[in-house]
Amino acid sequence: MSVDEQPAANRSYKLNALFFRRLYTLSAPYWCRREAWKAWAIMAMLLSSAAAFSLVGGYISNLVADSTNALVAKQSIYWRIMIWMTFVGLMQTLALQVTSWFSAWLLLDWRKWMTNHLLNAYMHNRTYYEIEKDGFIDNPDQRLQEEVPSVCQTVIGVPQFILSSLMTIAVQASIIVQVSPGMFWAVVIYAGVNTLVSMWLYNPTIRQSWDLTVAQARMRTGLMHLRDNAETIAFYRGENSERKGLHQRLRDVAKVKMTMIFYGIRMSVVNQVMGLIFSLLPIFFVVPLYFSGKVAYGSIDQVGAAAAMVLSGLSVISNFIPTMTSTMPSVVRLSEIQEKFNQLNDTRGTQKAAHIRHREGETVVLEQVDVATPGGEQQLVRNLSLRVAEGQHTLIAGQTGVGKSSLLRAIAGLWRRGEGEIQLPPYQQLMFIPQKPYMILTDLRSQLLYPEPAESAEDARIQQAFVRLGRPDFLAKQGGLDCIKDWRKVLSLGEQQLVAFARILLRQPRYVFLDEATSAMDVETERQAYRALGEANITCISVGHRETLMQFHPQKLHLLAHGEWRLTQHRDEAAQSADADSFNLQARAV
Repeated sequence: MSVDEQPAANRSYKLNALFFRRLYTLSAPYWCRREAWKAWAIMAMLLSSAAAFSLVGGYISNLVADSTNALVAKQSIYWRIMIWMTFVGLMQTLALQVTSWFSAWLLLDWRKWMTNHLLNAYMHNRTYYEIEKDGFIDNPDQRLQEEVPSVCQTVIGVPQFILSSLMTIAVQASIIVQVSPGMFWAVVIYAGVNTLVSMWLYNPTIRQSWDLTVAQARMRTGLMHLRDNAETIAFYRGENSERKGLHQRLRDVAKVKMTMIFYGIRMSVVNQVMGLIFSLLPIFFVVPLYFSGKVAYGSIDQVGAAAAMVLSGLSVISNFIPTMTSTMPSVVRLSEIQEKFNQLNDTRGTQKAAHIRHREGETVVLEQVDVATPGGEQQLVRNLSLRVAEGQHTLIAGQTGVGKSSLLRAIAGLWRRGEGEIQLPPYQQLMFIPQKPYMILTDLRSQLLYPEPAESAEDARIQQAFVRLGRPDFLAKQGGLDCIKDWRKVLSLGEQQLVAFARILLRQPRYVFLDEATSAMDVETERQAYRALGEANITCISVGHRETLMQFHPQKLHLLAHGEWRLTQHRDEAAQSADADSFNLQARAV
């Protein structure tokens, strides 16, 4: 079953095989690539240092016993032992700082690589569009930004901290068994019980961590929605409605957080009790040996220090369980993007007659095309056959909801559900312009040349494009080509549409598909824009409702209800306008 068909199954709240398989799938590409030798070298160094620190800890434990015995016996060697133990501790601290730096470098390098890897998957084959279209994966931007560090930190901690803890436990346990075998077995039993208690105790926190992540994401989405639609909300005076919605999302966050706080108190009590039990073990097993004269007084401190280190090692292992549970939402949220990408690749590789086929050719040709909604719920267009030769400008019209924009999505390859075949020239010779043009956060030059590089056109050519559009003062009015603004907010929708037409003139495609691309323009600006396209010999396929568009399009495709359609020619009406004459004559001269 696909990812989007079984969300409940994939969003498992248990540390099961699915979780570890996903964790491996996310981690393996970084560690299995050819350039990973540096990361492996650093990891080997970190593991070696972890083992070395454990051995040093055992050595310090012996020094603690020697210093205590020397102190009780009032021997002057006590000072030399303390100086040496201090020096060893300082060297260990310096070594820890060095290993911490390498660990931080490895974490940063992996985070950059994984983010780039997931971004490539997110952008490949329009995965980002499919995610937005089906709505199954929420807040992909937040996932890519915030979840990657958590996954990397956890995976790096597996070998580094677990091995260090196991080594520490082994070394210190060997010291304990030399003094009191009974205490050694008590520590072993305690370790098993503590692990079982931790697994039982932290299992509910998996669901809690997931709920908190989702609630916080919904809160963030609500705030972003308010920011992005501030003007519209202000026009409606919808502050109270928005406030209620945000307060409800905030209450959801607080409710989950309060549940975690109360459960955290229970966990803290249990952990404190377990820690108290462990601290009593030396009293029950070692002090009687001292009273009977079987061990020196220093052995009590030595075993106490060893027990503390064992407890520290056990704490790392037991604390790793809640670390894994808190990481689970991050693993799931990142894996869903990767799995969606894999699903799209598998689906596109096995598409057959049930999907619209695309091929490359010289002109735009649709052969017996059926267009359906992505889920197949509704048939929008049935058995459409259409040929648009160069200069044969075509208007796609019809009532709201009959599928005009959907047909453009199918032609562009965004929607593939349906049947038939669509022939298009190479994509470099095509442009698709939506009703609301995409405005990037950059200088005006890059804005006008998007998605091409900023240096792909000379300034004079850019200025000439606006002269042809009848707006020679546009660049100066906006502060010049190097001016950087939030163009989505600075420019009106009509001006944004003018920028889109300038992009067309600068790129010079053979065909341009316009989806209500002049809806915010006045009639004169619209006429000038289409005239400029005609003079540039660019064939237009437009979606629109305005009667004024008819004069620029001698061919009209009228979409009807229930997938029906009608194709008509309107060359006579087009000849009524002098501007349209210029537009069509230029196009027919191709």
